[in-house]
Amino acid sequence: MEIFHSLESLPAANTPSAVAIGNFDGVHQGHQALLGKMLEVARAGNFLPTVLTFHPHPVEVLRPGTHLQRITTTDEKLELLEKFGVKRVLVEPFTKELAKLPAEEFFLKYLREGLKASALHVGFNFRFGAGRLGDTVLLGQLCSSAEIELSVETPFELTGTRVSSSLIRQWLQEGEVSKASQFLSRPYFVKGMVMSGDQRGRKLGFPTANLKYPSEKVLPKNGVYLTRAIWQGRSYLSVTNVGVRPTFTLGQSIPLIETHLLDFSQKLYDETLTLEFNERIRDEKKFDSLDALKVQIANDIEYARGKK
Repeated sequence: MEIFHSLESLPAANTPSAVAIGNFDGVHQGHQALLGKMLEVARAGNFLPTVLTFHPHPVEVLRPGTHLQRITTTDEKLELLEKFGVKRVLVEPFTKELAKLPAEEFFLKYLREGLKASALHVGFNFRFGAGRLGDTVLLGQLCSSAEIELSVETPFELTGTRVSSSLIRQWLQEGEVSKASQFLSRPYFVKGMVMSGDQRGRKLGFPTANLKYPSEKVLPKNGVYLTRAIWQGRSYLSVTNVGVRPTFTLGQSIPLIETHLLDFSQKLYDETLTLEFNERIRDEKKFDSLDALKVQIANDIEYARGKK
């Protein structure tokens, strides 16, 4: 898959493309439906399947001071798009200047001339151009004049609920990882480097890997989770704590991710580990003694083994 980080970096070409536009945070089932239709049109018309997305998220530029936590980092999103079959992605920097570009100029510069769009796919609530004044009605008029096929995806629902990135973020923040995973069509994951910790888990008899995770990732609500740890292509059942370790630490505000891999004894320092969150087991809590904590951890592990 070819990745470009500005319109200016696109090589001059006349290959017509089928373009899907959006932020695609999470590449959830609603996104997948839109992308699937774009890929069908691309195959039928021999168009180059292309995604136009933006970084940073427009809301962070339009509302200064906003820091949106993401379901997927940019790199994770690109990996998912490639697996889905996209062949080219333009990750356009979203700036104040771009936000001021009139809708008609955006259409001409990016879609008609830049990406040579012959087919265009957007969501039902797509807005574009200065002041977000461009809507799907205007886009339809522009596409009709330029002889570009336009497809506007209707809201995608599961069990009567509209799938959206904002709802998935909300569920993760509430600890509802099973619901989030259903709407993503895969387990929610956090990927990072294993760093050395204070060895408290090892001293308790339950060694843990401490994950240095991307700061922009949304974390599940503090608590203990049934997880899968992916390392070097292999999957290991694991129990993961997300939180501030109240039994040991006072004043800790930034959540830590610590995972205990069952039936695993190798050292993971400086290794990349992916954690898939499958089920919330319980809330994080402060224990009156280390013995009480050890008993609870043993119970958590026994619960996990029962799910194996």
